[in-house]
Amino acid sequence: MPKYTGKEGKLLPAKQIKSLLEGHKKQREDQESRGHHFIESEFFGLETFKHMLEKCGGNPVGFKVYYGNQLENREGKEPMPDVNGRPTSRIIIVPVDADGNNLMGGKTLPGHKDADDDGEAMGDGPTCPHYC
Repeated sequence: MPKYTGKEGKLLPAKQIKSLLEGHKKQREDQESRGHHFIESEFFGLETFKHMLEKCGGNPVGFKVYYGNQLENREGKEPMPDVNGRPTSRIIIVPVDADGNNLMGGKTLPGHKDADDDGEAMGDGPTCPHYC
């Protein structure tokens, strides 16, 4: 397993951020033509981060961001999971310890494939377009 220090990743310059975002936005027409919802961004509040860290157990040194997908109905005020909805990309944020273990509610899980139905991670933030 990897040994993380909490110093991974880097701060990106604005020019690179702009290029990355423009590249993603160019995929909008293709995604929508295939019946998928296009997600530009997803918001997560600091209070939710704090609450997750309080409950995660272990000693987190950072976060893993998983990419998920669910069927959603985006017709109402808030997007809702719906078996008849359209595919929608979503982010799941999980605290991780120095050994790379996911920390979810006091459990040290050696990877998402071994996760059970007990524990929590952060997701379902308001998305843009919809809540920009």
